[in-house]
Amino acid sequence: MNQRILGRTGLPINPLALGTVELGMDYGINAPGHFGRPGEAAAIGLVHAALDAGINLIDTARGYGESEAVLGKALHDRRDRVVLATKLSTRLPDGSKPDGGELRTLMLSQLETSLRLLQTDWVDIWQLHYVDENELGKAETICRVFDEVKASGKVRWVGGSFYGAEMPAAALALDLFDTIQVTYSVFDQRLADRVFALAQEKNVGVIVRSVLLKGALTERADYLPDHLEALRERSRTFRQLVAASGLALTPAQTALAFALAQPQIHAVLMGVRTLEEVNDNLVALEAELPPHFVAQLAALRIDDETLINPGKWGIP
Repeated sequence: MNQRILGRTGLPINPLALGTVELGMDYGINAPGHFGRPGEAAAIGLVHAALDAGINLIDTARGYGESEAVLGKALHDRRDRVVLATKLSTRLPDGSKPDGGELRTLMLSQLETSLRLLQTDWVDIWQLHYVDENELGKAETICRVFDEVKASGKVRWVGGSFYGAEMPAAALALDLFDTIQVTYSVFDQRLADRVFALAQEKNVGVIVRSVLLKGALTERADYLPDHLEALRERSRTFRQLVAASGLALTPAQTALAFALAQPQIHAVLMGVRTLEEVNDNLVALEAELPPHFVAQLAALRIDDETLINPGKWGIP
């Protein structure tokens, strides 16, 4: 694989990365045969398969159920082969949002939990999960904690994970993070309008997720509820274009290749629950999409937040 440099971190990474929410919890559209997290042994096996295929960036989070624990078991003797990223929440269990010393204590506690579960002494990238105006308003406290954990050697680089385009643009203006993790897909291309160029200007690493939009860019879209009929129809149009392209690619491979072709993206996260999905997704690394086909895909863009943000779908 042709490696890319993750912005100012200087970390060489393979452009296809492993997202692990599906290894820790049930996630995605509940379609028959495509839902439910794998057993522990199967999950560990697919992590090893990804590493053996050359993937070296793995992303997880405190909020991904058992994902960190699974990765700790999978990576305990392979830690030196991985750029390991995890995320923390700045919210207490009751949903409240602490500040000052209480926020510092919460952040440090979550880091220690992550390190214990991941069976490691450090994480390469420590990210705030779902950054919003609340976190940006506490940037001074958060930056002090970031400096503290970097100095301790427990964290190498820091990042933020976002939904939408407004918050990552605001965070980049404040220069809070070394990396940003944002959404991007054939349907959700908003970040390409402004955020990617701003990140490039500031030499901030760009990691994208939701490339399959929780499965909406695959046949799983047919199982979306009726109030998301517009999204189902757009998915069918996408899949018809893929079938007519003559490229011998699946919809999932095409969606990944579309994101991988964006030069301002450093890493594209793939969420997988089976070894077959790992192997199928690797095909996207070698796929070359003709310019006219890329233009056809780009024209499928959706800007309706209720359709491209799964948090607005009203389903689990």
